[in-house]
Amino acid sequence: MNYLWEIMLQAKEQGIEADKISFKAARKYSPYMELSEEFLNVTKIEEPYTVEINPYYRFQQIFKNMFHPDLQDYPSLRNGLFQLLIHQLSENDLKMGMTKEEYYKKLLGSAVTEGIYGREAAQAFALFEQKEKEILLQGMLILYRAGESIALFRQVICALIANCIVYNSNDDPYEILLFIGKKESESLKRKVAFIINQFAGIRYHIDIYYEYHFGIIGIEETMEIGEIAIC
Repeated sequence: MNYLWEIMLQAKEQGIEADKISFKAARKYSPYMELSEEFLNVTKIEEPYTVEINPYYRFQQIFKNMFHPDLQDYPSLRNGLFQLLIHQLSENDLKMGMTKEEYYKKLLGSAVTEGIYGREAAQAFALFEQKEKEILLQGMLILYRAGESIALFRQVICALIANCIVYNSNDDPYEILLFIGKKESESLKRKVAFIINQFAGIRYHIDIYYEYHFGIIGIEETMEIGEIAIC
């Protein structure tokens, strides 16, 4: 990593809050690099999340007088101001490269996290990894633009839940059978409930089967004794 925006993107990838990262003006640095890492090929941010940066690489006009060798007064004030400025500049970096869709996803993610969709939704959303949250938010944008559909529900839940199969009823288009080939757990139940609540409308009735598949006449793999769920 070489640039400030790369650090912030990596922090987002690792699920690290931006305010947990501390920036320091490097004492020794290359004039050709913005970050001053001990190892040039570093790919992850390690605790205590302290990053040394060459503030003169792109921001000479802002910091040219802040760390002058002859300036010894108010070190705490200058360090605190440095933190605020670098964090603001990093936010500017990210927004300059952010598409309108990424901006919408950020707003939507913040709304869910802050409880606007309800406390249970916020708690369930927190159980997903960052990449899974991206899938959810992308799906929610599609939902708001195109409306609900079983195709979208199937696409999202199968992308997020391993060994998942969605069946439509032949008799009732709003009757759905959902098989999840994993052992039932509280965390998994809350994740599934969140996906259902967001992507399946109130008119749909969904029966969920964990671990054991329900029997389907004519398909021998689903009719094994001791490995079958009773509908």
